[in-house]
Amino acid sequence: MYRELIIKFTRGDPWVQVQPPCSEEAIENAQKVVGHLFPEALKALLRELNGDRWCLMSAEEIAENVKANRESLLPFFEEEFGREAYLKRVDRFIFFAKNGCGDYYCYRVGPDGAADENAIYIWEHEDIGEECCWREVARDLTEFITRYYNSEI
Repeated sequence: MYRELIIKFTRGDPWVQVQPPCSEEAIENAQKVVGHLFPEALKALLRELNGDRWCLMSAEEIAENVKANRESLLPFFEEEFGREAYLKRVDRFIFFAKNGCGDYYCYRVGPDGAADENAIYIWEHEDIGEECCWREVARDLTEFITRYYNSEI
């Protein structure tokens, strides 16, 4: 379903390279690194394609992104926000796609540790100093893919 949708919107686009499906082991490993269970829609997407080398990240890229946020970028923000405040700004999201400008598309994780599956957000790095650095862009993954590849977000 997701694979066909992306191919439909990106036919002939040399930058988008739909990858083979992801293994269950890679999904489980990524969830462990992220620290949250992925929404069913995200797992279904990864089972169909492990990223598209353009917007959608592979399971491995999702895990690498979390490591970068927690380890590599922490020193840049720790002094300004403090460790806990910075991690609060990045650890309550499951980043699964990027826009190429430093912003990420994500699911938001609630205080109970469960991802809100009723909305996809853009997390904007320019607003990291704000209490709210995200805003809703789609109700679900199908709407996100449709809007993103139609240049609506």
